[in-house]
Amino acid sequence: MSLTAVLPSLRRLLAGVALAAALPAAFAQSPVLDKIRETGTITLGYRESALPFSFADDRGQPAGYAVDLCLRVADAAKQKLGLKDLKVRWLPLTPQNRVPAIVNGLADLDCAPNTNTLERQKQVAFSVSHYVSTVRMLVRADSGIQSFSDLRGKTVVTSAGSTGDRHVRRLKGEYGFHDVYAKDHGESFLLLETGRAQAFVMDDVLLAGLRAKSKDPSQYVIVGPALSVEQNALMMSKADPAWKQLVDQTLTRTFASPDAAALQKRWFQQPIGNRGTNLALAPSAEVVNAWKHPSDAVTE
Repeated sequence: MSLTAVLPSLRRLLAGVALAAALPAAFAQSPVLDKIRETGTITLGYRESALPFSFADDRGQPAGYAVDLCLRVADAAKQKLGLKDLKVRWLPLTPQNRVPAIVNGLADLDCAPNTNTLERQKQVAFSVSHYVSTVRMLVRADSGIQSFSDLRGKTVVTSAGSTGDRHVRRLKGEYGFHDVYAKDHGESFLLLETGRAQAFVMDDVLLAGLRAKSKDPSQYVIVGPALSVEQNALMMSKADPAWKQLVDQTLTRTFASPDAAALQKRWFQQPIGNRGTNLALAPSAEVVNAWKHPSDAVTE
């Protein structure tokens, strides 16, 4: 066979090899990582009053368990991209505006106790779970309130856009209470503290954090049945699986190392800040299982 006859087949073969080699690279492309490489900056969302996960510390700087996890992700991105320096830009978010901020690309990752739900998965993606909590309610210790049946005619507050939001809306008809929706957890607690609400429905860990920060923690108790088990996770763009893979790999490595226990002890079992806020919460069996078997599965 002549060289002229072989060349067309050879060209097709080489073109096929080149295409096959290019496919993995194309699928591995990440808009978030591309933006981080181009700008030298990663934008991380956080909460100002979601202690111990994500909050503004005594100097007004972002701090907390989820914040520390995000900083590990930022370092992983820096190493993957081979950057000498990576600037971290912090963006304060609320339960109401966190999803739009992620969808619109204002934040690359939301560092908070976001509950992974099927409804939210229609718009955003979630990392493997970093913590597990339950939704209950915080009341004054002298209120006599023990369950939802004690709330008839009373006012219940929760933070708009939170998982507590859907429970309050779902139960108000059955139990006959009035519902109020605050812009964030700090405002929700203020309504309880000033008597404008008699119960505050939210994740139990967040309630414990707000109680520990109050003027007199002994005045408040967490009561009622667990309305749901919440898989808490970092939140990010649904359109960037390569970015999610990096986030999940970073968390999985952290949970498999002594870092997981160290972070738990630092943020849940030791004094935090100048006031020495201490939640005194040991990791539950559900939390330990989430670390041992990382998953982004929803439990609703």
